[in-house]
Amino acid sequence: MKVKYKALLIGSLSALVLIVLTYFIFNFTYFGYIHKQQEEEINRKFEVIDFVINNEKENLKSTLMDWAYWDDTYEFINNSNAEYIQSNLQDSTLKTLNLKMMIYLNAEGDIIYNKTLQMDQGILEDLTDLIVRLDIKDENVGLHLINDKVFMIASAYVTDSGNELQSNGNLIFVREINEGLLGYIQNVANIKIDFGAYDSSYELSEDIQITEMNHEFVEAYRAMKDINGNPSILVSIVRELSNYKAISYYFNIFMMCFLVSIGVLILFMSIILNKYILNRLFLVDTFMNTVAASKDTTLSLKMSGSDEFYKLAESINKMLMELNTAYKDMKKKDFMFRHIMEATNDGYLDFYVKKKEVYISSEWKSLVGYTQEDGNKLYHDFISKIHPDCLESLKSKYYKVINGEVEYFAVEYRVIRGSGEIMWVQQRGKIAEKDEQSKPIRVISTLANITARKNYEEEILFLSYSDKLTGLKNRAYMEKQLELLDEDEKSRYSIIMGDLNGLKTVNDSIGHVEGDKLICAVSNVIKELCGANDIVSRWGGDEFIILIMNQDNAYVADLVNKIKEAVGQISEFHFKISIALGYAEKGEYGLSSEFVMSLAEKRMYRNKLMENNSSRNATISSLLRTLHEKHSETEEHTLRIKNLSLRLGKRLGLSQDKLDEIELLSLLHDIGKIGIPEQILLKPSSLTSEEWEIMKSHTEIGYRIAKSTPELSHIAFEILSHHERYDGTGYPNGLNREEIPILARIINVIDSFDVMTHKREYKDAMNVECAFEELKRCSGSQFDPFIAEEFIRLLKENMELLETDIYIA
Repeated sequence: MKVKYKALLIGSLSALVLIVLTYFIFNFTYFGYIHKQQEEEINRKFEVIDFVINNEKENLKSTLMDWAYWDDTYEFINNSNAEYIQSNLQDSTLKTLNLKMMIYLNAEGDIIYNKTLQMDQGILEDLTDLIVRLDIKDENVGLHLINDKVFMIASAYVTDSGNELQSNGNLIFVREINEGLLGYIQNVANIKIDFGAYDSSYELSEDIQITEMNHEFVEAYRAMKDINGNPSILVSIVRELSNYKAISYYFNIFMMCFLVSIGVLILFMSIILNKYILNRLFLVDTFMNTVAASKDTTLSLKMSGSDEFYKLAESINKMLMELNTAYKDMKKKDFMFRHIMEATNDGYLDFYVKKKEVYISSEWKSLVGYTQEDGNKLYHDFISKIHPDCLESLKSKYYKVINGEVEYFAVEYRVIRGSGEIMWVQQRGKIAEKDEQSKPIRVISTLANITARKNYEEEILFLSYSDKLTGLKNRAYMEKQLELLDEDEKSRYSIIMGDLNGLKTVNDSIGHVEGDKLICAVSNVIKELCGANDIVSRWGGDEFIILIMNQDNAYVADLVNKIKEAVGQISEFHFKISIALGYAEKGEYGLSSEFVMSLAEKRMYRNKLMENNSSRNATISSLLRTLHEKHSETEEHTLRIKNLSLRLGKRLGLSQDKLDEIELLSLLHDIGKIGIPEQILLKPSSLTSEEWEIMKSHTEIGYRIAKSTPELSHIAFEILSHHERYDGTGYPNGLNREEIPILARIINVIDSFDVMTHKREYKDAMNVECAFEELKRCSGSQFDPFIAEEFIRLLKENMELLETDIYIA
């Protein structure tokens, strides 16, 4: 939108806002004052109504008192003489007193005489009923509404003229507020008045309520109390507004004059603004458009006067002179730059965005092997030489430049030379030219051959992340991968940690050359067995780390078993080779790689306890040797328990970590017996109750031994619990069901079966079928029913296990 129209729009909107504000402010203040005056006038009209009605009440009361304090009236109440009636209670009397009814009551409240004048029968009955029920007080005057007619009722006690005798009854006058009285009120107050019954459609209030106020009349109402004190009579008035139309007329005349004045002012201001500002601004705009279209910086703007527009024209002329000088310098430097680039081994690229034209220095074209001429054909030739793996990345960089997100860019990518060789290119560039909408239309950049540098960097990177001996990734590379995984909370992976057993012994006895061969042989086995996405690294010395991404536990456990089996089958050395393995999984978000590594290492060291050529196995061997020397337990018994426990554990789906624990537990569950006296351990006859208590303490002794030995502390609770019974009657803690560790429940079944099927000093061996029946009989009491059933099935499905001497006597 042009400035001219903007100025006109702003002026019009300002005038409109001024008019609206003026109208509302004036209307609110002036008419608000008028409305306030009308409210006060309505209050005065109601005051007039109250005054007239109260005056009428006083008049009626005065007349009533003259009649009530009269000896003849007093005598009439007593004897109801006809002479009183004939003289005083005629229609003419009621007309003279302006009454509709006169009622005489005796002291008991009974009507003794009732005189009415031209009253409707229904109204008469209602009034009579009201008067009978009325709580009459001396000198009481009030109103009562019947069928939209208002009656003024006055009552007084009857006594003698001197007011010396006790009252013998009551006299009641009833006067109707008739058209004459209403007409009088309307003339005095200049209003229309109406009485009616008060109902739920009106707000219950004795305050004045204005229901409508417009240019012609004001309507209001108020509740008035009846003779019983209830606000049941509605007094409505309507006051005509004779001068309100004139007021509104002159207000509208004022607003029209105001609007015309504003319009004239806007027109005058528009003429002034157009002549002294907008025309001169239009001249500047036309000149700048001419310069932009012609790109001629030698033009100059001529402007008369000495105001800011004249100064602006002078500044524009100076700017154009400086631009002309700078343009000449730029052309000179551009010429020099092109020749310098052609004299070097680096090249330059000039890209015209809209035309998709490319200009490349001749030396660079020869180096890469571009065959097309400069322009659109060279653009397609340039794109075709980019390596497919780098094309999207380069396009992304260019899109950011073309869309104006960045001014400068630097990118490294590969091109395929005409000879088929791969060459690394570093391209650095910037936006050189933009269109009227500030969209880039030209991008210039330099091109450099960085192939040698890239080859050197790749070699350095490979050496920094590789183990020189095995060719596996090294610890630095693995730590980098674990850092990246820690940044992704949703990453899912497993870590296997391996420790080659006996490497120190090989190095010390045969030499480090043989030890290095051993490490390489194991490394080759691990690499062959691991998947393409598994990362294998040498963590240090004799330790290996395998990082497995997005695989389940079954895959990891199977890989662990394959590695252990394959390593054990390496035959190029004259000694047996084994490796201890432990693994852990990041199964929950937020679990750090350090924690997963620590758990895998702990499980690896537990596994290492069972390897014969492991230094950590010495503790177990020493304890077993002590147990076998002191007790009749044989190595065959221990081996049977171990093998059956491992088979049953695998059948039950235990993890490798739990299998390692049960293997260790099967060997050392009775280690506490080394603390039991030999005369009790080897006693051929039954034990006494005192001896049996001592014998049962072997579980607690074993628990303390395991707890004090770091390598065994993780199975201490299982050793303590392996004589607990499923029904809670075992010892030492009376645990039941799942309170007993599952490994202890397994050992309980297998150890009991082996004891039943083999001869001891105090008993003969039981045949296998009888042992099965005993296991079934004690299921649910001594043994876990599920474990006992699975154990029986295992043996029945593998009867060959029972045919070797290692399992039966």
